[in-house]
Amino acid sequence: MRLSFSSPTPEGRQSAGHRFRPRAVPALTIGALVAAVLTVGQASADTPTTPAAAESVNLALLPGAVASAKSQRLTAPAATYSPANATDVFVHNGWTSNYASVGNGYDPTQDWFQVKLATPAPVYEVFSRWTSPAKPTEYDLQVSTDADCQTWSTVTHVVNPSDKDSQVIDRSDPISCVRMQALATTSTTGYTINEFEIWSGPKPAPVVGQIIPVPVQQTPGTGQPWKLTDKSRIVVSSSALTATAEVLAGYLRPATGFVIPVVTGSATAADISLSLNSVPGLPAANAAEGYSLTVSTTGVKIVAPQAHGLFNGFVSLRQLLPAAINSSIAGVGPWTAQPITVLDYPRYQHRGLQLDPARNFLTVTETRSMIDQLAALKGNQLHLHLSDSQSWRLEIKGYPALDGTGCNGAGCIAGFYTQEDFKGLVEYAADRFIEIVPELEGPAHATAAVRSLGGVAVMGCQGQTQTDRFCTNPNDPASGRALAFWRDAIAQLAAISPAPIIHIGGDEAIGMPHEDYKWWIGQMETIVNGTGKRMMGWNPALEGYAPGSTSINHYWSDYTGGGPPLIKPEWFNQGRDVITTPEWNSYLDFGYDGSPGRTPRTELDKSYSWDPEWVYEKYRSVWAQPAYGGPKAADIIGIEAPIWGEQMRGLATNEFMVFPRLAGILEKAWSPKVLTQDYDAYRQRLSAAGPRWAFANVNFGSIAQVTWSPESMGTVTRFGVDKTVTNAPLGRLAAGSTPPGEFTSTIDWGDGSPTEAAGIAARDYVTSQRQGRSLMTVNGSHTYPADGAYHGTVTYSRQGQTWIVPFVATGVPSCTTMVTGTHNGPLTVSSGVTCFAGATVSGPVKVAAGAGLYASGSEFRGPVTASGAGNVLLCGTTVSGPVSVTGGTRVWLGNQQGECAPATVRGPVNVSDSVGQVTIDGTTIAGPLVLRNNTGSTIVSGNHISGPLSCTGNSPAPTNAGRPNSVSGPKSGQCAGL
Repeated sequence: MRLSFSSPTPEGRQSAGHRFRPRAVPALTIGALVAAVLTVGQASADTPTTPAAAESVNLALLPGAVASAKSQRLTAPAATYSPANATDVFVHNGWTSNYASVGNGYDPTQDWFQVKLATPAPVYEVFSRWTSPAKPTEYDLQVSTDADCQTWSTVTHVVNPSDKDSQVIDRSDPISCVRMQALATTSTTGYTINEFEIWSGPKPAPVVGQIIPVPVQQTPGTGQPWKLTDKSRIVVSSSALTATAEVLAGYLRPATGFVIPVVTGSATAADISLSLNSVPGLPAANAAEGYSLTVSTTGVKIVAPQAHGLFNGFVSLRQLLPAAINSSIAGVGPWTAQPITVLDYPRYQHRGLQLDPARNFLTVTETRSMIDQLAALKGNQLHLHLSDSQSWRLEIKGYPALDGTGCNGAGCIAGFYTQEDFKGLVEYAADRFIEIVPELEGPAHATAAVRSLGGVAVMGCQGQTQTDRFCTNPNDPASGRALAFWRDAIAQLAAISPAPIIHIGGDEAIGMPHEDYKWWIGQMETIVNGTGKRMMGWNPALEGYAPGSTSINHYWSDYTGGGPPLIKPEWFNQGRDVITTPEWNSYLDFGYDGSPGRTPRTELDKSYSWDPEWVYEKYRSVWAQPAYGGPKAADIIGIEAPIWGEQMRGLATNEFMVFPRLAGILEKAWSPKVLTQDYDAYRQRLSAAGPRWAFANVNFGSIAQVTWSPESMGTVTRFGVDKTVTNAPLGRLAAGSTPPGEFTSTIDWGDGSPTEAAGIAARDYVTSQRQGRSLMTVNGSHTYPADGAYHGTVTYSRQGQTWIVPFVATGVPSCTTMVTGTHNGPLTVSSGVTCFAGATVSGPVKVAAGAGLYASGSEFRGPVTASGAGNVLLCGTTVSGPVSVTGGTRVWLGNQQGECAPATVRGPVNVSDSVGQVTIDGTTIAGPLVLRNNTGSTIVSGNHISGPLSCTGNSPAPTNAGRPNSVSGPKSGQCAGL
């Protein structure tokens, strides 16, 4: 739930959230039981900031606008400092004046920078972003209205501008050019303008909101929030969407406890509608993944041309719901989302994360967890680095020595994927619209493979001493043996990998004859293409690609082990598709915020403050695009962030290094460039992501650079016939910006008993151990005075603030099976707890020993019998026949004083030998009612019984709770006075 908090009040330090009166509720409606729906106080969710109004346009970005300057720094490569860089949206480059000639005829006090508009237009605001101290202490902002921009007039005089400098000039006449005319400076380094924007209306506020990656367009709606309830369904426009919708429903069911059936038909206001259809405003090139999302009180509507787009729209919806929707245990809600309209589609088609189980293994379960988190950020590619010098992780039939026994470093983790394991991962990822791109590394980084295949004597070139490489000499028989193995391995991999790409590694073949290396890459390309796949390799593998082939350049850096530069413009002049993985910004095994990791460190701002079209070359200390001509914007098909596994040990360390930084990298891959340059706005968006990770039990780095939003969830706690909860989780609070040791907590059990202090279980942020802050969980033990459902609260306190979190304690266990719709014929509940919600069963229903049945708003067209069962509860349900329960734990037929609607039984009712509470309240029974030898509390009240009422041997004796029964027959035994 979204939190509200306040300082102490005279009324006992109550927060802005509601306090709950202690009360016991004998029974709830089935929907309320399953969902534990409560009416609780909740502050409004953060409302996304409206993007720019349609009439407000950055005129400097329109085609035909031209930037120029009096001077420009000429240090090679000159394109690094050109005026056009100041209008390309990317704020981490820009124009720089020719300060190199200071003192040699250049006057930095008279320099200027200007933009000629494509078409004369009114100008409202001019925004500049400067680099301190390379900015003027004084300048004039000037405009020109003549066509060739020869006559200038000053519209404002600026003194000591801030680094983010906004000047409103509000000129309604057509302006041809806008100029920054410098007048004075204290700097000896000239001027650097990182960004120069000319707005036709007010400059839009930064886009914040809750959705990461930030959508192309998002507009807040009006009215009350939409609520996900126990009546909510996912309504699909075609049965072909059922499988996808079931995956999506699976993300909502654990936290809510709701059935959330997937159906076709007409949607109601409580439903989530998924429709395959065209989307106005969605470019045709983005039809595969684009979507529109509308949230309002009339329901949630997600529309997309393809199923992947519907999945992406649902990902955004999850982010609009409270963070606790990511919990694996049931909470009390409410589950609301603020009204909003979203139009969204990706910038790049490839948005990936690379994991490295080769160095330290990740299990299937751990990898699935990473897949879920990748999908939650709209990533669509998982690159698995399956072999390296340390180990080979994938089963290749016929090569038993490739057994996954190796790993990297002390305390490392070995392991192995069978081909069935891998196919299972592929299927799991595909259900979430993620492709697994497998990589088997060669010709270098191959110690484990070479050793397992016979060692250097078999797989190395004659006289070779290095153990980490296959032979690449085309004239040496060893290379033939090596390639024979690779044909077999790649063929087996291709058979179990439906993704169109196979990655062959290919990097850091240091010391290998370059022509031999290129020959080897060409041979691998032939092998991969022969399986119908497309090859990808780390640079410089592309030097061995055949001319005109479709193989992909996986660009990371120009590393040659200290040798001369290898990168050259030819890498980027062939029109090849490129995936950028710049080591300087996107490597996630590099340390941050004091954590262990490789250097140079990649802090949060560094992982976000870059753009694929302007990549920094770490080993050459230059920008790759101006220095080498690429990667070219037109060739970039995506971004990938790798986490190399040398220092990783299992899921938790991988999570800590991946999150939060992956969120920004994937935002770069998904969102429009113009929306991904404001680091401060990104940090605000990121603040809402922290609680989502916390409730998903992700070990994310809760760094101080982000003020994480606090969110909470109360749980649904269930007790047995002894009415006791033991060390049960009651409240959970995500407050990642504050150490848990600063909080205290108390529990109000909701039954009138005294409030008691409670401890807080939490994990604090310890960077040296790669440990992020966890949820602050309050557990408690308590015995309730009677069976029923109780509304309690956990109060967290810190420095005069309080957070009040409601929870439910109930004697009703959670459902293990949900039944909706029509079931023809008899039905047996053989194990677990089966819940019927709005269901129709056309035959008898039998409940086996130890099983349980709950029904709400349902119809059983036959008798109900239970022997030795757990709980049997009928709310608002009609049974066309007798009901017979023997040896049950709890039996509830209606409860008009609580939240369980009255039931109707068209036949006799017999309840005997029950050990728990028996409540028969407000029920219409067409026959006798017999209660015998029940040992729990028994209430028989307000019923309409068309027959005798007989009660014998019950201990304690039944009561009517002050509500007499209407009986068409004698009342006898213990029920004579009821």
